[in-house]
Amino acid sequence: MINEKNIYDRGTLVSLKMGRFEGRMKLPEEFMKDLPTEIVRGVNDIFDERYKMLLTDIRSHDGMTRILLSKMAVSFPLPGVWFVLSTKLADVVELLDTRQAERTGLILKAVEEYDNAVFEFAQKYPDYYRIAFAKGKYITRDDLKYRFYFRYQFIKIAAPDKDSAFITPELYKAEMKKFRETIEEMKREVLSTIYTELLKRTALIREQCEDSTPNQKTINNLNSFLNQIDEIYSDFIDRDDMKQAIKNIRAKVLGIEAEDLRNDIDLKKKFNEEIKEVAETIKSMPDIPLKRSMDF
Repeated sequence: MINEKNIYDRGTLVSLKMGRFEGRMKLPEEFMKDLPTEIVRGVNDIFDERYKMLLTDIRSHDGMTRILLSKMAVSFPLPGVWFVLSTKLADVVELLDTRQAERTGLILKAVEEYDNAVFEFAQKYPDYYRIAFAKGKYITRDDLKYRFYFRYQFIKIAAPDKDSAFITPELYKAEMKKFRETIEEMKREVLSTIYTELLKRTALIREQCEDSTPNQKTINNLNSFLNQIDEIYSDFIDRDDMKQAIKNIRAKVLGIEAEDLRNDIDLKKKFNEEIKEVAETIKSMPDIPLKRSMDF
């Protein structure tokens, strides 16, 4: 079990920062007319739809990078930081290097099109172009490349050394308390993720068994998440009820094929009841919040 004493024996933290450029500016007050500016905020794009899609492609790529990383690491209670097990370190480096190379291609495309995009916007919307240019909202091509930085590094964040001459015993105790709470917050995040994902995935399987055709992809996705629990999250789970629930779900879906469920009504009914029972057990667990709203 991972705790504040052994966490860096099991892995390290990765900090990922990705810059962005929105291509927007605050709408001038004269364009707001009689709208109350104390409660209404206005912005306008400084590029047309075609170029905005290039910027959107970069933002979408960044979002997917975070999603892929989150499937290989555990969220740390700091923005842009994840905990990576030593067994996954090489995979994370490969992922980030690959995503960075792909992202560079998207950025170079946006840089190449930049001057033409500014010119086209000036032709289509001269009033907005004039205001944007006057306020310096159009950065240079070099600045555009700089805005889309991509930096990752492996770090350690820990409480101060209790033997340091400048740390009082009281301060050391306070910082150790904070660090323990950080690890506990990571564990709560893991439990919340597992709780939400298992309920969502079992609910979809039950829906297919009751109202439509069981889908093999749905079963495969559940099995993939169970593997993710084993490979990424297991050392952060310190609740026996959750461990047992995971074990039960794995036993229920082991060897189950959607085609068999479609061809055998009795098997489908039995499987559905077993999944429902396990899901109800998970749903009744105390003190675990859902990460998102769900209908049951």
